Amino acid sequence: MKNKYLAIIFLFGFLFSGCESILTIDPVDEGVILESDALKTKDDLQELLNAAYDVVNGFYGGRFQRTSELLGDNMVLRDGITDEMVNIYKRYTTGYFTDNESYEQAYICILRSNLVLENLESVSGLSADDATRMAAEAKFLRGIAHFAVVRLFAQPYGYTSDNSHPGIVIKTNTKVELLPRNTVSEVYQQIIVDLTDAESGLPAENSDFAYATRWAAKGALAQVYFQMHDYDNAFSKATEVINSGSFTFATNFEDYNPGNDAVFKLVSNEVSGKRVGGDFGVFRSDGTNIPNIRIAPDVYKNVIKANAGDKRTENWYQVFNPGADNEYVALTKFNDEFPVVAVIRLTELKLLRAEAAMLKSSVDKPAAISEINDIRERAYGSSSKNLLETADMEAVLNAVHTERRLELIGEGYRLHDLKRMGAAGADIIIRGVNWDYVGLVIQFGASEANEVFVPNPEPN
Repeated sequence: MKNKYLAIIFLFGFLFSGCESILTIDPVDEGVILESDALKTKDDLQELLNAAYDVVNGFYGGRFQRTSELLGDNMVLRDGITDEMVNIYKRYTTGYFTDNESYEQAYICILRSNLVLENLESVSGLSADDATRMAAEAKFLRGIAHFAVVRLFAQPYGYTSDNSHPGIVIKTNTKVELLPRNTVSEVYQQIIVDLTDAESGLPAENSDFAYATRWAAKGALAQVYFQMHDYDNAFSKATEVINSGSFTFATNFEDYNPGNDAVFKLVSNEVSGKRVGGDFGVFRSDGTNIPNIRIAPDVYKNVIKANAGDKRTENWYQVFNPGADNEYVALTKFNDEFPVVAVIRLTELKLLRAEAAMLKSSVDKPAAISEINDIRERAYGSSSKNLLETADMEAVLNAVHTERRLELIGEGYRLHDLKRMGAAGADIIIRGVNWDYVGLVIQFGASEANEVFVPNPEPN
């Protein structure tokens, strides 16, 4: 089985050389077992689907989050770093110094998902229920992978009035071909089609939410609609997940771990030695780890420590070398050797629902206040910081923006929240540049550019 699976990998160029485009690998390789010989049974196809899940760790296991945080306004980079993180943080990525890993790993996930979809009717021992589930899982993975890439490598939804600006290449098959970038509008519509199909075909439970469920699809759709400024649908999908009864909101901070607040998650296994979330290592400060990405001093002083008694401040941060010239603040929430990474999580959906409640066509201020107060009561251990029902619209929106920043710090949401607000008309400045600055969009690897694929502009 393992040899068969490795053959499939080579067949579609999933282990590729750094000088070739991930989108244009020639699948014909002398001496490689053919797809028709390698994928014969349900078990073969399930193993390939599992491999598509495994590679999610290559982009949502900290890499996407790390890159998003480097571009945002919460973090600073340790002096002396010489890898691609410098270019990302300075907002000058080139074809040779960019986030190749997030791009490549996401498209590997997409290719494996497409291969599963193309072979559902050709393998033996696959029931109708199995086929429905596996197709839905593959489409879920394909949808979230496209969503990760389009947010990093294209200007946000709303950048142009009709979203005709360049997005990324949509891949819904394993055919080897040169393709131009689709528009952002086309990419988002494909993501919605995939996740909607997944929602209808996925089970309510699936291996303790380490595999896709209908709730994961609904949560992903909520995030996509949210980024599209479609707050009615974002509110509706988030509400379905929150009210499903499948997930429990931890009301006591002592019982709360962001990694376990999961609607869809990546799971480490200490017994087998499997680790996920390795790219969060750039934040870690435990043991002998020295964090390369640290909290911006002004953010720590003016945002994180702004309210006394916040248990997040006490538990998620550590000041090193206090008072010295080399003082820095570490984010400790990722100090875990065998972490669980919540790709979609309940707390984020509650905060998403709160903001969507205030921005949708029919404002629901009580729903927004209820969600915000749930978060604050957990953070402070009491209702002392709760919003009153008489709070005005501006106060409620400011509260949800603050809580999203405080709760989700280090998880990559801040940059995309700012871009979304900027595209909606807000005056957004991110570390001295406008939200639509070209350097806030990651450059494609040099191997992707060709006669039909136009890379992103580079900063002057």
